[in-house]
Amino acid sequence: MMTRLQLWVEILEINDNGIYSAVEVQERNDIKTGGIYQLRQGLSRRILVRVLPVGAGGNIACKSIGSISIGNVHTQTRHQPALDSYQNEDLLKLRCAWSEALESVQSRIGEQLHSLTEKEMLTESEEEERGKLLEEWIRLLRERDAVLLPKENSGVPGARDTRPVPQGMESRIPTLFADVNDQLRQNPKHRIVIGERSNVSGQDPNQMIKLTTVKHDQHRVCAISAWDSSTHETESLNCLTEPEQRVYLTLQVGVDVSLPYGMELEVVLRKRVCVRVYKKKSLRDSMRGFMQDIPKRCGVMYEIVTGIPAFSNFYHENLNKRTSTPIKRL
Repeated sequence: MMTRLQLWVEILEINDNGIYSAVEVQERNDIKTGGIYQLRQGLSRRILVRVLPVGAGGNIACKSIGSISIGNVHTQTRHQPALDSYQNEDLLKLRCAWSEALESVQSRIGEQLHSLTEKEMLTESEEEERGKLLEEWIRLLRERDAVLLPKENSGVPGARDTRPVPQGMESRIPTLFADVNDQLRQNPKHRIVIGERSNVSGQDPNQMIKLTTVKHDQHRVCAISAWDSSTHETESLNCLTEPEQRVYLTLQVGVDVSLPYGMELEVVLRKRVCVRVYKKKSLRDSMRGFMQDIPKRCGVMYEIVTGIPAFSNFYHENLNKRTSTPIKRL
């Protein structure tokens, strides 16, 4: 049902030897994107993205990076609320669909409990069935509360995760949701795209520029694309960044994935990045790179939910015996 994916981003610049190497990322307390990429003015750049499954990878297998786009340049001061890659539109959809499914089954269980309660005498098997139905009804009530108000580190989508994150990783975990089986029932031939419209705050799809991919590495689920920042036609990327300024862009990555039963679909991940444009490094700054391990990437963790969890077989079997319309498995 749920898979966690990490999206890591590096910005590469051509150095004096003609080799593209990752730029430095400076960590700041007022930055929630993982850090600020340090870009030298006037250099040729590329963007490297990599997608990593967390743990065993859940029920999604990442195959390759299908597309990379960047845009929505936004400039603000460091005193304004910091931006990140979080959006909760899909999480709200998931909670609504999950809650409605639970309520539907609860209602069916309530009807059966009522019919059993109206009987003057119950057989031993009916008494046992009533007890199980009551236990299931209470469990569903608790599950609905857990869905709408999940506890920390509970594993429920949207639950706050207080565990330490890797260096450069955003602290908040956005959720992407699509009921894959339901979409297949409605349109079996339609290619499913998870997160297609799950834009980050303020994102305008019309301002995104699709980048040309220059290198693929399917084994590592990694891709490198050429990025000419001048195509955005904004002073924020062409001129030096003032100390009080914070320049943000939105990166959008299409990932080709497959599910266990052979179905292929696309997942669209987004990463807000913060950049700073500066002049050529001084000798002191150049030496700094050799003196310590400097971070050179930022990332964001995603929860990908491909369907509402299946309910226990007990009340599916019992309720379907008592009703003319079978209950749909979720």
